[in-house]
Amino acid sequence: MNIESNLSPRNYNEHEVCRIVNPKQNILYIKNRVYPIDMYPSIDKAGNDVIVFIYLKSETKEVYQKWLNYELE
Repeated sequence: MNIESNLSPRNYNEHEVCRIVNPKQNILYIKNRVYPIDMYPSIDKAGNDVIVFIYLKSETKEVYQKWLNYELE
């Protein structure tokens, strides 16, 4: 099932994307020129409003590894 993006004219499949709600992680991805292809409002497990950013897995491999290693600046 293809999902229509709110940010780009590109549709995507749920298996080719990752969802990120951590504001710090989102900022660092964008700072490193990896941009979300979609976003939407949601509610976390504690009932708080959050924005979910959608990234293509193929574009986040390098920054994700740096994030895991606490090297992403």
